[in-house]
Amino acid sequence: MMQRTMVGASVLVAAVLAAAGFATWRAAAGSAEAGAPSQGAAAPAELGTSGDAPNAAAREVPAALLERLRASADATVLAMLADGVVTRDEVAGAFAAADACTRAAAAEVGGVTIGPATFTDPDGAIGFGGASSASKEALDRVGAAHLACVERLFSPVLEAWQAGPAYAANQAGWDRMAECLAAKGYPTRPGMDLRQMAEAVGTGAPASDVAACQAAARQ
Repeated sequence: MMQRTMVGASVLVAAVLAAAGFATWRAAAGSAEAGAPSQGAAAPAELGTSGDAPNAAAREVPAALLERLRASADATVLAMLADGVVTRDEVAGAFAAADACTRAAAAEVGGVTIGPATFTDPDGAIGFGGASSASKEALDRVGAAHLACVERLFSPVLEAWQAGPAYAANQAGWDRMAECLAAKGYPTRPGMDLRQMAEAVGTGAPASDVAACQAAARQ
């Protein structure tokens, strides 16, 4: 008899939309022999401090991203980012909230064991605890709840943290692209990020317009 195991979702901070810093998530699935030791409940996640740069305790949330989050983010996240700044402790708190949300869902479903969660650095390793159960149905339910918890409580905060450096490096080029598109009649303006420009341009825009403005942005 095999014991089904769900490996905890890991954060893959990808260079999505030209290094805009948007967070994506992926869960992997596997199996382990029955009788293998299960990991116990994790202690509350804590923020590590080793290697922290003196100026990395807080980052300003880019205005374009803050505007989007205000239109869609959970009230808890909005309260955290209301001052326009995200701190390392706030990222750790959001991680702990998502972890607690997952564990509450597992307790409600029953029959699912979740291992320790690991959070040491918002720019480094982040790992939610793996889950194991004899019931695939229970794992599926907890897995779906976990992804919802992460998306609602943690992803926007991590996105806000990761976006600052990427926006600083790319905003000048994005502004050139926005000005180029505006000259072609699209409702874009400096200060937009790529996602906002894509929404402003729409799906029916000629590819040649976008390509030309992308080239102009690189100059």
